[in-house]
Amino acid sequence: MEINEEDVKIDKLTMDQNILDSVIDKTDIPDLEYDEEISPLVADESKIGNSHLTSDNLIDEDYEAELGAHVTFSPSLIDAESEKKTNDLRERIDRYGIVNVCGTDLSGRPIIVISAVNLPNADQINQEKEFFHSHQHFFDVLLEILCGILEKYVESEYTLVYFHYGLKSSSQPSFNWLTKVYKMLDRKFKKNLKALFVVHPTMLFKVLWQVIRPLISSKFNKKVTYCNTLAELGAHIDLNILKIHPEIKIHDASLRPRKSSVTIEQIQFGPFQQFKVPLQKIADENKGDPIPLCLKEAVIFLRKNIDEEGLFRKSGSFERIKEIQNLYNYGQPVAYHTYEYHVAASVIKAFVRELPESLLTDAIFNEMMSLQALDIVDKVEVARDLLSAKLPPLNFKVLNYLISFLNEVTQHSAKNKMDARNLSYVFGPNFLRKQNDPEFGLVNIEKINNFVELLIKYHPDIFN
Repeated sequence: MEINEEDVKIDKLTMDQNILDSVIDKTDIPDLEYDEEISPLVADESKIGNSHLTSDNLIDEDYEAELGAHVTFSPSLIDAESEKKTNDLRERIDRYGIVNVCGTDLSGRPIIVISAVNLPNADQINQEKEFFHSHQHFFDVLLEILCGILEKYVESEYTLVYFHYGLKSSSQPSFNWLTKVYKMLDRKFKKNLKALFVVHPTMLFKVLWQVIRPLISSKFNKKVTYCNTLAELGAHIDLNILKIHPEIKIHDASLRPRKSSVTIEQIQFGPFQQFKVPLQKIADENKGDPIPLCLKEAVIFLRKNIDEEGLFRKSGSFERIKEIQNLYNYGQPVAYHTYEYHVAASVIKAFVRELPESLLTDAIFNEMMSLQALDIVDKVEVARDLLSAKLPPLNFKVLNYLISFLNEVTQHSAKNKMDARNLSYVFGPNFLRKQNDPEFGLVNIEKINNFVELLIKYHPDIFN
């Protein structure tokens, strides 16, 4: 019997298609459209998955199970663009200063700041038709690019600050877009967010938030704190490290002072002050030793826990961090074995963050930015010459001490999951802070992180 090859091919294709149809469950395909028909009054298990309604009609979302199969991003809006076009779009978005990464909060968590006052209106977007087709296209590209940049900072716990003042009807995104943002955000964006501070909320904002509360998980709602003034925000976050638009400061100054119900004990200044003081003062009190005692003892303790997963990524309790800081400031011994290793790691981050001047000074900023185009051999050589020539001696010695230990941490990355790249995201924003520079944005922060990664990877070649 003669076998027809064409018939065989057709039968094989039919069989393969039947196999695919049997494997793929159409119900597994996520629906990204906003379903306006879901109401807390009629919602049932079939509409909210494994979640259930709380007594106040909120969806009690199970982050560990329900969000395990999270919604993935739709095909990239910019994948088809050339690399140059992509970089141009990122720089155009960054130029507006809508989103910034501003060091870490009092518990050592990275702070992401969103300023509504910087959102462009439709007329401004129309002047940039070379980059954006429409106002809606601008927001779609904004979401795509910022998710790509910011996901590097939300692998661990983080804090979000939203300045609502300055949002105009001509510049605000649509409600459907905001809903899409919430649905598109990955599990780690929601779970790892530990605090969302909404500064200068209007009555309309609070009303709208109440309307959408039933559509947002109860766990997420509990993370939201309203701050009517900058002083109220200052009870949670050091305002000096935030990038706050001048118009926001002017608006805040015009508000009638309110008695805040939020109080927090501040770090005390003692006779052996180790935090929030210049390196020179610490060295003078330490008989010329340039390495502060708080760094030495924290590093010694962390070496015993160097294999712990997420070292430096997870944050310690603010109360415990403050307790240790005050012990050092008053010359009292610190028994680190009674604390979690996350607290010791947070003490190191707090020390770097609270220095009056950044460990990496402004004097090397421009040269640091220009390193990106060099090959790795030239980068190492230029970095070595740059630090030895322009960094103050005390800064160099303390930086060398810290980078040496971070290099040691990376040698255990198979267990602690902290390679040079991950550590650069933790320390980069604190090693060089330029919160008062209006031209300083996410693109520059990424370059600083690249520089810190270089220092960690090639520590022996750069510092020795």
